[in-house]
Amino acid sequence: MEKKAFQVVLVLMVITLGMLWRVKREEIAVGRGKESINVAGSSPAVKLTFLDVGQGDAAFIEWPDETQMLVDCGPDSAVLEGLGRVLSFYDRSIDYLVVTHPDLDHYGGCADVLTRYDISNIVYTGVQTSAPPWQYFWNEAQVEGAVYHQIEKEQTWDIASTSVRFLYPDHNLAKDLTVPGYAKSAKDNNGSIVIKLSWGDSDALLTGDAEKELEEYLVNTWGDQLAAEILKISHHGSGGSSITPFIVAVTPDHAVISVGADNDYGHPSLRVLRRLERAGAKIWRTDQQGDVRLRMFADRIEWK
Repeated sequence: MEKKAFQVVLVLMVITLGMLWRVKREEIAVGRGKESINVAGSSPAVKLTFLDVGQGDAAFIEWPDETQMLVDCGPDSAVLEGLGRVLSFYDRSIDYLVVTHPDLDHYGGCADVLTRYDISNIVYTGVQTSAPPWQYFWNEAQVEGAVYHQIEKEQTWDIASTSVRFLYPDHNLAKDLTVPGYAKSAKDNNGSIVIKLSWGDSDALLTGDAEKELEEYLVNTWGDQLAAEILKISHHGSGGSSITPFIVAVTPDHAVISVGADNDYGHPSLRVLRRLERAGAKIWRTDQQGDVRLRMFADRIEWK
């Protein structure tokens, strides 16, 4: 009888612990698509990490409901190591892959991402090139079976109560490869997807490789709507980008430069660094600090 009583007590304990764990999981809202819940007085935050992928761009965003977005993939498979630093080892899915434009240092690692992770949505401009690496990636993207979103107009998405606003392109680049009002082709750098991420009073502006012409167009089109506390500096700090009127319009408190150490291009330009210093922006560089991590709260931004 004592043995049977012990077994009954043990079973009841297991059932009770299981119920408590289930309640706890619901409290912290671990599942995708659930409402973010305040746990022990904490505030929900959007996690934004500018991955150190060498001479290239890759930014990873994770919302409180665990929706994830990768903006660009760097030049090669180094992006997988970067993702391994921000994702759990068992996480093999990413909700959104955004490719800002068809330059190898922005999409070179995307085929590796498609191989390693299940991608639900691919976001792009529709511009195609004949470069073999691009053709390989694009073929892999078709095989992936993800939902395709072509950005060809200004639009705003709501993700976990956060505004994700696509400011550019605002026309079909696949049909018209120019920045409106400029003769220069927008096939490459000036065809970059430009995103403003906003939550409460916190904003981040991601600019791809936008050059002078596109920055001027953005200033003329959006003016002070470009204002953001965080600015991902265009084109790795190239001297052909980050013009003064654009920096003045954005008025960033923090400037992030995704760049490789001792690169052959001289990025970032000393002129750009001086402009940012004059604007009072704190400069963060992946070649010096590695991954640049921050959390966007509705009323503040915290850096790691």
